[in-house]
Amino acid sequence: MNEVKIRFIPVVGLIFCFNIFFSWMSHNFYPDNSFGYGLFGALCTSFCLYFSIKGIQDTEDFTNSIPEKLKFGTAPIFTLAVITFICFIIITTNLTILYSNIKENELKQFGKITTGEVTEGYSLTDRNNIGSYNVTVEYNLNGETITAFTKVSPTEFQNCYVGKEVNLIYSTKNQNLIDIIGDDDKVKTYINIKNREILVKDLISIINLDEKQTLSYLNSVNYPWKYDSYKKTWINSEKNLLVVKNEKNSISYLSATYNPMNINEELKELNFNKIDTLNSKKLSAGEKIKQSMLVNEGVYTNQNYDVIIKAPYVNGTIALVINVQKKQ
Repeated sequence: MNEVKIRFIPVVGLIFCFNIFFSWMSHNFYPDNSFGYGLFGALCTSFCLYFSIKGIQDTEDFTNSIPEKLKFGTAPIFTLAVITFICFIIITTNLTILYSNIKENELKQFGKITTGEVTEGYSLTDRNNIGSYNVTVEYNLNGETITAFTKVSPTEFQNCYVGKEVNLIYSTKNQNLIDIIGDDDKVKTYINIKNREILVKDLISIINLDEKQTLSYLNSVNYPWKYDSYKKTWINSEKNLLVVKNEKNSISYLSATYNPMNINEELKELNFNKIDTLNSKKLSAGEKIKQSMLVNEGVYTNQNYDVIIKAPYVNGTIALVINVQKKQ
């Protein structure tokens, strides 16, 4: 067997192995354990490579065909083992990266956003208390009810109770491939929006916008918002936020939990001056200190707007209420 054939046969075997492996793995298959499948693929391919080369009988010619700088010792089998191990590491790394992005890449390319209802959820915890969280969702597509399940993060799982309406993204290629958009990382991945807190300047920007414009603006800042036409309010149930336009030129923002934005610094940047201090309910000394460290309640004004800020205690936690009134 000449040197050309010796070099050609392992290459053909390796390419053939990869073609079969990728064809099988990439057809409607979205592995959760990308490292495990990457490791499995590397083992299969390295096994094929090793025995394809080792099976060549003319080992002397094969040994002579290896450049001196690539030889690891005098024994051909040792050189082959080292080369195979290096290939194994490279293939494991490449396949792990590939499989870890299959689902995300398909949803980015072929995904559409809709809403669905949680029908089931369960978690599995191993001996190290590392959990796997799964949620089953039903959503409607062209009059047909699609049932699909997906893994979620611990934070998403806590919010995915049975019967809850959730925002999700599904693949138009495979309608059973979905992901729930339930945290800031998913919003950034699939919608390309980096969630942030609602600021006073945001309330000023949307004070005179119509319903659709207001909804679009809020969703560009802190997804997902929905408009309740009956109550004429904008609601972000994931973050417990509420926006209400009380009357013309007036808007209120309510957060069930205090958000750590620096309101005082923002008011200074917008040239607001404090003109009055609100009288809070009777609070303990500790509650007053804690409240004063977070935000100064009061009435603020500048050339164009009046702002009232309240930080009431609700169920033992500090909430936040901001009202903006445009001057006539």
